[in-house]
Amino acid sequence: MTMADPTVHREADAPYSDAPFSDMPFSDVPFLPPRAVDDPATCTFNHTIDLPGHGTMAGAWDLRAGLDDYLGHVAVAGKRVLDFGATSGFLGFAAEARGADVVSYDFAGEACWEMVPYPDFERAVIAPEIRSHLRRFENAYWYSHAALGSRSRRAGGSLYEVPEAVGPVDIALLGNALVRLRDPFRALHGALRVTRETVVVTEILPKSLQFLRFLPRSLGLPMFLLPRTDQRIRFDSWWAIAPTTMQELLAILGFGESAVSYHRQLLLGQKRLCYTVVARRTEPTNPEL
Repeated sequence: MTMADPTVHREADAPYSDAPFSDMPFSDVPFLPPRAVDDPATCTFNHTIDLPGHGTMAGAWDLRAGLDDYLGHVAVAGKRVLDFGATSGFLGFAAEARGADVVSYDFAGEACWEMVPYPDFERAVIAPEIRSHLRRFENAYWYSHAALGSRSRRAGGSLYEVPEAVGPVDIALLGNALVRLRDPFRALHGALRVTRETVVVTEILPKSLQFLRFLPRSLGLPMFLLPRTDQRIRFDSWWAIAPTTMQELLAILGFGESAVSYHRQLLLGQKRLCYTVVARRTEPTNPEL
């Protein structure tokens, strides 16, 4: 099937460019200027990463042995890749090592994870904690960036509004990027409207919901709300999305050819079941939402 052009609806003067991300001046695109980070104690690594001259930096996730499965065995060499919800940058650096031209995108400025608004939670107290945590992720990114001699770039803002200036990209990678978002469909729309070819979405399946891998579409396309008022977890996740539901969400956004695979990845030392959906563009993404 011929790939549809996702930019068919965009304005004629939209600031898309096919120049390598590393060649774009900061004034032209919403990239963040590099920062010197010398102390790993100021960093939080979301993923374990091996850094030349520094050794292994431990993170909650260790994807090193299962990276091919996590990325859906998608070839990224020579492609422009968006690492969406990049945290400390592991997936983007891994894609760059495989020959991709990468932009990592995550929260920046006042944008941050959306806390579950339990009655006794105060945003004024929790939001600074979240921003501090995100800052530590960004520190880890720049620390790794320098150690690896990376040419990848980082852009930031709201995960619901990826700037058009970041695109177009050939491939979007979303590695467990949707669970902390109140509106994951809106976030998908924001990322996929600048994606030309392929999207790779990987999500964890909680133990109590692993039956979803066997759930036929004829029984529905569920999303499960995770927060519980009797637990009130401070930095709670919002959703568990069934693989078939994810396929349908991607199809609505123009990525109508998809396949699901399952694999186990190390999270806090335990193997956890994840699924990956690799979807190919078949129609333009409707720019309206």
